[in-house]
Amino acid sequence: MTTWRFPFASPDRLPAATALADVLQLRGATGWLTPPLRPVRRGPAVPVLAAARTVRLAPGPGPHGLGPLRSLLGEDLTGRVLVIAGASHVPGAVWGEILTEAALARGASGALVEGLVRDVPALERLALPVWALGEATAGPGTGVHVAEVGGPVSPGGVPLTDGTPVLLDDGGAVALPDAPDEAATLLADAAAYSAAEEEVLAALGAGLRMPLAYRPKAALVTRLRGRGPTG
Repeated sequence: MTTWRFPFASPDRLPAATALADVLQLRGATGWLTPPLRPVRRGPAVPVLAAARTVRLAPGPGPHGLGPLRSLLGEDLTGRVLVIAGASHVPGAVWGEILTEAALARGASGALVEGLVRDVPALERLALPVWALGEATAGPGTGVHVAEVGGPVSPGGVPLTDGTPVLLDDGGAVALPDAPDEAATLLADAAAYSAAEEEVLAALGAGLRMPLAYRPKAALVTRLRGRGPTG
């Protein structure tokens, strides 16, 4: 299996997903996928940067049903996060224990499912982080099919392409821009934001009162807000 490599430098220590989401918000941008997706099995405590492997679902049985998704799960998925989009209309689950086991076996970093999942107790025990819109008991039946693998998707209104970098941790999932320079800048800013938050927490732990303890983060927020929108 190969390791996915991004065309930009990332910090030695990746920032928290919450920090990246806050930095995007300060820039007047979006990118967080959680919500609308909610954790079924939370992400890792240490952040991971993975490349989206996109699957777009559509209503109706289609010529091959969900067969292309099962075929995809035979690929090398090292360093990839599966993004299953377009299933918000499906009343049954489009993801479950079998697909999770298959994704794990091929090295996937996580699954972001814009639809319902099932087998939640099993998913909670397995090591693959999974986010979804909710839970269902029945499967999807013939009400959905794979329309495209590797094309553009917009789960929760966030545009992603195949290979879009996505930051995952136990706080959520946040997409970065596809442009390498923008992604590198945002990661560096989010790393600084994470460090400022840790500095605030250390100061509070040392007995400093909130107005003084918060100053490093306040100064950084002012600088980041002044940079304006990204993308």
